[in-house]
Amino acid sequence: MPSMRSSHRSRHCALIGVALLLGGCAGPATDEVPAAVALPADDPGAPFHGAWELASVVRHSADGDELSRNEMSTGFIMYDPAGTMGVVIQGADRQPSAEGQPTPEDRLAAYRSYTAYFGAFSVDPEAGAVTHHLRASMNPNAAGADNVRNYEFSEDALTLQPPAGADGRTVRLTWRKLPDLADLTDEHRRFVGFWQFDRLERRNEAGDALPVERTWVDGFIIYTASGHMAVHLVRPDREPFLEERPTAEEATAAIRTYISYFGPYMIHADDGYIVHHRSGCWYPSCMDTDAQRFYEFGDGTLTLQPPAREVDGQMVQDSLVWRRMGE
Repeated sequence: MPSMRSSHRSRHCALIGVALLLGGCAGPATDEVPAAVALPADDPGAPFHGAWELASVVRHSADGDELSRNEMSTGFIMYDPAGTMGVVIQGADRQPSAEGQPTPEDRLAAYRSYTAYFGAFSVDPEAGAVTHHLRASMNPNAAGADNVRNYEFSEDALTLQPPAGADGRTVRLTWRKLPDLADLTDEHRRFVGFWQFDRLERRNEAGDALPVERTWVDGFIIYTASGHMAVHLVRPDREPFLEERPTAEEATAAIRTYISYFGPYMIHADDGYIVHHRSGCWYPSCMDTDAQRFYEFGDGTLTLQPPAREVDGQMVQDSLVWRRMGE
């Protein structure tokens, strides 16, 4: 399993909220999100391609003084040559809810300590800016927005800076490039890339198709050559927040309509399954757990099946079909 950053780094800031990446959008949300398109070989986006692990989040005053440094939050930002991207960040010291049903306050805390979105990206090298065109976000108000980030490359690091706040304060997020696995196999290469959600199928033990009352409308699953993955799944008809900061009830609805987790993956090719180790998860109770998925490749598709489960007295098998992007 690829090693994650040590949990013993010192820090001054325990949690990172959604405002770090979702705040500071340039201009109003657009009605039409730019589609991901194939980029030419000499595109300025090439240096971004691959997987990057969050190294630090540093806040500065308007005068440039360092206000806080967080080296404990975990996350990944992933860019694909097809012009797509996804980001996931989990705050440090995030704790599962106490036993029993989580309270609305528990869900609000879970929402505030997790950031996730995906979409297309474009690069303006003259301005030194990369724009994330949000196709969907854990924050329903951010879908369709353009997040502009000034960028800097240095050795194996990428630093992204959202626009300064009204008080002149800035936030700089530094990401470290993840190398490819030393033992990258042909089976790994079959997975590596961005896959778009196509459909959810459900069948009983006899193989009969069953209706799916509530399904997903969009999403990405991403596998990288570094041995890491991330998933985003969105339900339709999400309600926007009435104010910039959600109420506990609104945060609960946002969490229930967006699935996201990330971490290393392990392929068991002989047995036909893959394991997603959920180092980070949108819902705190699934942090540091494993998700087993049986898999099958088709013509440009990847089908993942979680273990069968009992529903209304019969065993039911779900199949999530994903279609490779950029083909």
